[in-house]
Amino acid sequence: MKILFTLFLSFLSLNNSYSQKLSPGFDPVEYKNLLLITAAQGMPGSSSNLPKPDGYELVYTSPTVGLDNLWTMWLREDSVCVISIRGTTLQMDSWSEDFYAAMVPAQGTIIISPENIFSYKLAEHPDAHVHSGWLIGLGTLVPTIIEQINVWHEKGMKEFIILGHSQGGAITYLLTSYLHYYGTGQIPDDVKFKTYSSAPPKPGNVYYSYDYDNITRGGWALRVYNSEDWVPQMPITIQTMSDFAPINPFSLEDSLTAKMGFLDKIFFDLLLDFISGKLDDSRDILREILGNVIYDKSISKYLPQIGQPVYSETMNYYPCGVPVVLMVTPGYYDYVKTLGLPTLFENHLMSAYLYLLEKNYGE
Repeated sequence: MKILFTLFLSFLSLNNSYSQKLSPGFDPVEYKNLLLITAAQGMPGSSSNLPKPDGYELVYTSPTVGLDNLWTMWLREDSVCVISIRGTTLQMDSWSEDFYAAMVPAQGTIIISPENIFSYKLAEHPDAHVHSGWLIGLGTLVPTIIEQINVWHEKGMKEFIILGHSQGGAITYLLTSYLHYYGTGQIPDDVKFKTYSSAPPKPGNVYYSYDYDNITRGGWALRVYNSEDWVPQMPITIQTMSDFAPINPFSLEDSLTAKMGFLDKIFFDLLLDFISGKLDDSRDILREILGNVIYDKSISKYLPQIGQPVYSETMNYYPCGVPVVLMVTPGYYDYVKTLGLPTLFENHLMSAYLYLLEKNYGE
């Protein structure tokens, strides 16, 4: 009887492993097709000569909403669905979303319009904060994403890849967090997600990053980037003394200087105050320009009914997701020059990523 029971458990284990199509970790073939989905979706600068993704069919295209935000659903031949979020377009409202980079708390409510009051929770930690512009993008896209997850779940689809490149990659972070915390009651409990954030800028501060890496642990969220691409290094980041964990050398200044002589202590205090003040001033300048100024001059122009939030006291952006770096290889610089792309984006668009994917991982 014990042997039979062991065999039965082994059968269940094998059956479950074969029933699940998605697996954690980076899959180069999977990512190649996701890049081709992004190109087919209309990523600016993508070559029309790129092939179509192999084994994927476009089944849904959302309306254009918010700050020129859009997403598509693709069905893979093994019944995995791909939620593909479009990146920055050539429209100025789309660029405004990127530059609206003052942070707001990772839990709260934003008024996109009187008809769309978006409540969200993206992290547990009270000091977690995220990018204002991409939060607006999330809030405008979420209703149709939730709707379509439920539509396709009713058809038997339980596994979803969340995909985005550039601005789309930034929104994949927030969407993954939203579905983890706020999806309860909105989508079925047996839905499984895997996230590919491609060429993504940094979405929030260090506490948001810690939370994200915790809820996606085990290799279920990848951050893929070209080592020469400047976009994953954005937004501009200022780390001040208040951004450190509560117990740090600066909060314990008195204990550090206890054995210093009087003049040495005075010099150390003055130096620390000077550095701290300069960092705080830099943060405040960024918050003003990337918050109030962008809101007044651009965001409120494109979304006249949107409410202005209270911005967080941080600009300490931090990356998250399991890093997958596509390192530059010999011949890369000669190759990208043949693409005829604008110099600013030659390391950011599909052809460059596909080239390095092949050189780093083979055919």
